Amino acid sequence: MFMSHSGRFGVRLLLAAAFAVPALPVPFALAQQAQPAQPAAKVSAPHLQLARDLVAVNGEARAFEGIIPNIVDGAALSFLQTNPDLAKQLREVAIIVRPEFEARQSEIIDILASSYARHFTETELKEAITFYRSPTGAKLVQDRPVIVQEAVQGIQAWGAQVNAQAVERVRAEMRKRGVDL
Repeated sequence: MFMSHSGRFGVRLLLAAAFAVPALPVPFALAQQAQPAQPAAKVSAPHLQLARDLVAVNGEARAFEGIIPNIVDGAALSFLQTNPDLAKQLREVAIIVRPEFEARQSEIIDILASSYARHFTETELKEAITFYRSPTGAKLVQDRPVIVQEAVQGIQAWGAQVNAQAVERVRAEMRKRGVDL
């Protein structure tokens, strides 16, 4: 049970992180790629607030909802490996301590915002916020979960197809060597 719970957390975190960056409109993403890496610098409070505003308006903050309960549940359930009889009590304790850690959700926003603030000027952040507040930007945020789900399903189907083709090619090449797989 711990492994599957931990695996879900990892997948959710990975998907959240992977699809957070493509949320940027193409011009912003391309502009970022063209800029040289900037050293970590202290940013002003207004600059950081703009970055927080961007993370809120572009939907990235929502991508990490549920992460803290998953972490807390995973921590509690990690004790199941050595104490399987404590499953019920561990779940109850996880529920009790969750609020203590859910209060730290803003730290995730700050981490995201700090990254944006280091890579985008205040002007660029304002432009991005304006985009996400536009009808097209709002539609992007609204439709992104469905788009991502469709894309993941499509990539999984594609991966299964490529895997099947690769298996057949390996079999064919091994037959040439006198090995029938």
